[in-house]
Amino acid sequence: MTDLPRLDIRHYALLLALDETGGVQAAADRLGITQSAASHRLREAERRLALALVRRVGRRVRLTSAAARLLVSARVALGELMRAERDLAERHGRGRLLVRLGQAPYSRYHWLPAFLKFLAARHPEIEIDLAARAAQDPLGSLREGAADVVMLYGRCGHAGDLVWLRLGSDPLMAVMAPDHRLAGRAAVTAEDLAEERYITYSNRPEPGFEWESVLRPAGVAPQRVSVVELPEAIIDLVRAGVGVSSLSRWAVSPELADGTLVARPLQPPGGGDAGISLDWWVVYRQADEAGPPQQVALALQASSSLHGVGLDVQNFGDPAPAGPAA
Repeated sequence: MTDLPRLDIRHYALLLALDETGGVQAAADRLGITQSAASHRLREAERRLALALVRRVGRRVRLTSAAARLLVSARVALGELMRAERDLAERHGRGRLLVRLGQAPYSRYHWLPAFLKFLAARHPEIEIDLAARAAQDPLGSLREGAADVVMLYGRCGHAGDLVWLRLGSDPLMAVMAPDHRLAGRAAVTAEDLAEERYITYSNRPEPGFEWESVLRPAGVAPQRVSVVELPEAIIDLVRAGVGVSSLSRWAVSPELADGTLVARPLQPPGGGDAGISLDWWVVYRQADEAGPPQQVALALQASSSLHGVGLDVQNFGDPAPAGPAA
């Protein structure tokens, strides 16, 4: 069994009140308890830790250095607990259920309005909010509660505390402006990219992506690399002819449809012109099975296999199989 803290939330609340008021009576008043109860609570905390937590300076009390160290963590923990309580009250208030949805690595939501209509027909009691942090740390945001459902592009990272549902397969494409010199190619090679200004949201090799599947096997790398963490900014730069990038075809489907971007398959060394594809996944916490996050995840999976609703199958890829990933 994991060791538990020697102090509980009542003790930390008292230390916080003592630090802010400078007196036992004032701290007791703030907490809504008697002075004797506050004094007893303080003595109990000092006994449990075998440390002095306050010292008297005239009529006031000051926290010792040991108590000040505890208070640093206590402020963070108490703040998180209060935010969690407010979050739960908001999510379950007014007969509505709030589910926070994120997407990685692309913070693009051109598909969201159609999906919200699809979801409302199935679960009118569920509201969707967007979790921006999930674009940078999707699984961390799930585990910390900053997001309830995330969509991922890449390889499945099966973890016991998370449920992964496959949405479909989508090609990773080299994208460029329509008048770019590579726009007329059937496929784009690593050598082609080496001669261009390459704009990417990360130059860290990830399983299945271009650095691992195309550039590293060819033994070449772009001579000019610009790391831009916002996919929207990458698209604007590429559309303006500043450079080229590699993105999921579905992520840039609006620009491909209106002709402001051109996409060509990335050709792995010795792999022909077929290019490379990765899967889209929807992930939620195993603890949320049978709850609203699972309902949203299943709705995403269902909409990905329907033409013209949510994640359009023409742009997204193959219809997804039902059920969790094996």
